[in-house]
Amino acid sequence: MLNLPVIEAAGGLTIDNSDRVLFIFKNGRWDLPKGIVEKGKSTSQTALSEVSEETGQPLDTLTVVGELIPTSHISKYAKKKWLKRTQWFLIRCSNSNSPLEPQTAEGIEHCVWIPIWELERPLSNCPSRIQYLVSFWKKLRKIRSK
Repeated sequence: MLNLPVIEAAGGLTIDNSDRVLFIFKNGRWDLPKGIVEKGKSTSQTALSEVSEETGQPLDTLTVVGELIPTSHISKYAKKKWLKRTQWFLIRCSNSNSPLEPQTAEGIEHCVWIPIWELERPLSNCPSRIQYLVSFWKKLRKIRSK
């Protein structure tokens, strides 16, 4: 078993009222907004802030709907290897008409709303943990719609 220091992070799978998911394109791959949980901030607050900061989506249009699943992966940060644990949240966007502004300082090239029925292509160029998260959410969505 690896004995690595742990970084706690949080992120958001953000949906709008038109059944679209908000994705970012970073380091040549599609991903979802996420970031390290700062001292004094909750994971849900972090998820909301990161979605807003990384995409330019106004914070007042974002609401946490519920907690999804956590994912983990090994990451390099400050020249060391860490175990990055990310708690994911389902976030609803009440107004997706605002222009999106990628946080280029974080290496984000662009961000876009992708309809659920068009997710296959971007998911083929995503980290496996994002593929797993989206798959989990889609199954949960199906169960809840019955």
